Amino acid sequence: MKAAVTALLLLCSFVACGDDAAQTTSQSSATAASDSSSSNAAPARITSTAAVMLFTEIPAQTSGLTLVNVSGNKTKLAIPENIGQGAAAFDYDSDGDLDLYFANGNVLPGNTPHSTLGSRLYRNEGGFRFRDVTSEAGCVTNAWVHGAWAVDFDADGDRDLYLTVFGGANIWFENLGNSKFADATLRWGGADTGPSTAAAFFDADGDNDLDLYVGNYVDYDTAKPPNNGQPCIWRGLAVSCGPLGTTAAPDHFYENRDGHLVEATAAFGFTAPASYALGTLAADLDGDADTDLIVVNDSMANFLFQNEGGGKFTECALECGTDRNEDGRAQSGMGVDAGDVDNDGRFDFFITNFSHDTNTMRRGSRTADGRLFFTDTTFSMKLGTPSYSKLSWGTRMLDLDRDGDEDIVVVSGHVYPQVDGADVSTTYAQENQVFENLGPIGPRGTTQFAERQSPPGDAFLKRACSRGLVAADFDDDGDHDLLVTEMDSLPTLIRNDTRADGAWIGFSLRGPGGNREAIGTLVTLTDSSGIVRVRQRSWGGGFLSTSDPRLHFGLGAAKGACNARVTWPDGASTEVRDLQPGRYHAVAASNAR
Repeated sequence: MKAAVTALLLLCSFVACGDDAAQTTSQSSATAASDSSSSNAAPARITSTAAVMLFTEIPAQTSGLTLVNVSGNKTKLAIPENIGQGAAAFDYDSDGDLDLYFANGNVLPGNTPHSTLGSRLYRNEGGFRFRDVTSEAGCVTNAWVHGAWAVDFDADGDRDLYLTVFGGANIWFENLGNSKFADATLRWGGADTGPSTAAAFFDADGDNDLDLYVGNYVDYDTAKPPNNGQPCIWRGLAVSCGPLGTTAAPDHFYENRDGHLVEATAAFGFTAPASYALGTLAADLDGDADTDLIVVNDSMANFLFQNEGGGKFTECALECGTDRNEDGRAQSGMGVDAGDVDNDGRFDFFITNFSHDTNTMRRGSRTADGRLFFTDTTFSMKLGTPSYSKLSWGTRMLDLDRDGDEDIVVVSGHVYPQVDGADVSTTYAQENQVFENLGPIGPRGTTQFAERQSPPGDAFLKRACSRGLVAADFDDDGDHDLLVTEMDSLPTLIRNDTRADGAWIGFSLRGPGGNREAIGTLVTLTDSSGIVRVRQRSWGGGFLSTSDPRLHFGLGAAKGACNARVTWPDGASTEVRDLQPGRYHAVAASNAR
């Protein structure tokens, strides 16, 4: 990889994991030593403020979010039934607040759905109250949808919907700008037949519009299921067969040519073998002002496609340390997110995995010869043991308590209902987790995390079978609220009621040309105490879901005005000064539409 440091990462993967499955800135010019646990750029020391994390579930009778998830039969004996669904937070009607779109599944032939079919759009009415507007908005579909991706594809100022589908072609809903949608699948292209899970929108060739990479999972034939339709055996239990008994569905890349997506996978160098893709992350990982791509695979090594410029990519996961864990094993990752957890100006990423394995933290660094490299720091950061019995999916790296460093949210739930009542050290429904960032600890200053212990009545005491995770400031009060999709149940809406003294500041970005989403944009913030932090507008995170597009910084004890440098995906930059905390600031590129 090329110059400076900046990164963000992805991964997302799924079910029946690896060997244990049932199978048929500050722009630092410092370079790290070969031991990537060291760096010439010392992590910023944060002056923390007192905070007590509190999270309150808003019940469905209050919120109006009454859609019960459908994802196949409740016994989950077919692998498509286990993946689940995501959701998208976006302002569909341009009224200034975030609405919600829920992907919903279906059932395999010969089965009867246990609840109402169809994905749903809910309008934000304020006060954590939502109203179903699917029919009046014109975005009705009964397709088996996995992922919900909100993106301003046509760069007209409102966000459209791209849906990744099992059992059919992916779907486009164009936002017409009048609180209405229209099917634009034939006109815009990208109607991949997958079966598709992840989707990444980013400017792959530097022409200031959004191209599309589609991550596909298994080529599942309902008429010829794996193992002749019989269950597989996992730890003595008869369960669904994992992906290694099925044919991997190849991923596809689509180039945006004058508003139409044209298949160009080989031409751009996305020529890795067919794999079981569940997640993608698009971000400028190497700081050279173009956007790279991570693809996370289930039960197979992951891919890292480095952008070489001119619409050419090279796969380098092995050389960059992103393909396997520190034991050399390909894991079964479900979700991924990235952030700068140690405030050293380099981005790190966190992957969720199958049960009887650990989630994985990878710390970004540079090798002695200047190459970008990621090191597995799961156990040194105290993130390994608390995840071993969990089967985790959506994850986000967020400053939940506004103390200036990023915490981690993880949502979990097994794929095998059959584990309940068996002695296999895990359960089907599971509690979700928050890992608080404790900052640098010990003589080497290693960043460490501690699992938060939920007080009585807290939303994180709930046990469910979770999948997608959306982080969004639904009430614009400067902290992250959460939305979790649950298998065969109502979603969980969580208000962040953390009592925090720390200040905050946020950014709403409008990128260059047709990349109004500003994917790949880096914001370098200097607070009133001189501490420098970086955030990047990436694409990915949360598992099959789209979160609040705004960038958020907790400021800890710093209360005064901030300065920021916004580096756009085309390499241009914008300096903004004397920004007051406690609000979201709109910043646009000089050539923004």
